[in-house]
Amino acid sequence: MRGKIRQAACRGCYTVWMNSIPAMRFKRALTKDDLKAIQDRNPDSPDVRALLWEVARLRALALRTHDYFRQGSSSTALILAESLRTMLEDEPVIQEQSRLKD
Repeated sequence: MRGKIRQAACRGCYTVWMNSIPAMRFKRALTKDDLKAIQDRNPDSPDVRALLWEVARLRALALRTHDYFRQGSSSTALILAESLRTMLEDEPVIQEQSRLKD
């Protein structure tokens, strides 16, 4: 099921809608330069460093997903799809959601 994205009332925010119900509200996505600025403002924070590593990991997942969709229906796309499925199965949020459903 695909969600719709609409500009939210707050500046720089947007809301993802699923079945006409607002699912989540987000601020604009951070760029690599934004993340670097956060790192520079907090050079000694192990918590910020851990969060930035998590963001880097999720950015890599977004890049892999983008590559998958660019491949169309080629055999490479099938390999990427299986790789993505495996990566997503290992994501904590997927595992947590699965446990909630059980």
